[in-house]
Amino acid sequence: MKAKYFNKSESEKLFFLVLKQRVYNKLGDGLIHHGNFKFWAKGIFWFSLCYLSYSLLFLDGITGIEFWLSYLVFQLSGLLIGFSLGHDASHNTAFKNKKLNSILHFISFLTVGIDPMLWGLRHIRSHHLYANVEGSDVDIDKNPLLRLSPTHPWGSKHKYQVYYAPFVYMLTLLHSVFVSDWIYLFSKEYDWMKKGFSKRELYIRFFLYKVLYFSIVLIFPMFYSSLGWLFVLFAFLSSSAFTSLIFIIMLVGTHFFEEADYPLPKDENLEHSWAVHQLYTSCDWNANKSWARFFSGGSNCHAAHHLFPNICHVNYKEINDIIKETTTEYDLPYHHKTLLEMIHSHFKHLNKMGKLN
Repeated sequence: MKAKYFNKSESEKLFFLVLKQRVYNKLGDGLIHHGNFKFWAKGIFWFSLCYLSYSLLFLDGITGIEFWLSYLVFQLSGLLIGFSLGHDASHNTAFKNKKLNSILHFISFLTVGIDPMLWGLRHIRSHHLYANVEGSDVDIDKNPLLRLSPTHPWGSKHKYQVYYAPFVYMLTLLHSVFVSDWIYLFSKEYDWMKKGFSKRELYIRFFLYKVLYFSIVLIFPMFYSSLGWLFVLFAFLSSSAFTSLIFIIMLVGTHFFEEADYPLPKDENLEHSWAVHQLYTSCDWNANKSWARFFSGGSNCHAAHHLFPNICHVNYKEINDIIKETTTEYDLPYHHKTLLEMIHSHFKHLNKMGKLN
């Protein structure tokens, strides 16, 4: 990854200073950075639903459709544990104690399959610094099937990407489990991301995590449920595809939408300050709807999360209006849509990227 330099514009620095003052004045001096009762109640709900549905898989006499539905709920609620608890833990905003955050982060990703440490490192050291910057944000790296950014090379197949993209998105989690994680762990290209961690620690955590993950989602159901291993494998693959699609629907349009900026640095210098850069590259969806925050773990409040990653997501409701008010005052963008509008915007973006300019 190439480090970039953000603009030190005085007016943009003043904007963020004013925004921070208003946010902290609104929230007060309480324990705003970490999980509160609402945070833990939601986490307990998703954990309970996840492992209750998992336990149903081992009932005698369970039918195929009952098994599949239970497995799907198990996978979906497991994903929402990651959204609701694991994401905050990766930013050390669940607990005050970093060790406890690390443990929660590990546990929260157990049914998802993506290595939590590697995901956390690239999420914080790459994406949160340089959102949508080619060569610096790992999440915008070129892929062989989709052209998501104008900085990516165009191919004739991209003319049809708006039609086949949903099928690619259904493979996201499986690709992460079986391909991406291994590349991030072993490739020297990502040594910058793993700096400060010994290979031994990374390898032990990685293989322990993968063993636990495959034991939970495949091995135990294959050996101890009343259905055959082929049906368990089918449930795993189909549920993973559906869960991947839900995962992508909630996230992909937060950075890949019509109005999004994809900055091209000039001599390693970016056009805007770090804070303003986040505004140009992020989109909120249904930010003031409690149901959206409940299911997305605050990922629907993307501007608030990128600007205040050190604040637990249960506080984003208090932050959204302040961001909207302050960006209007300083004539800066604040992108906000409904979920359907964001999805529509994302596919319009895909269609645009599929054309040869």
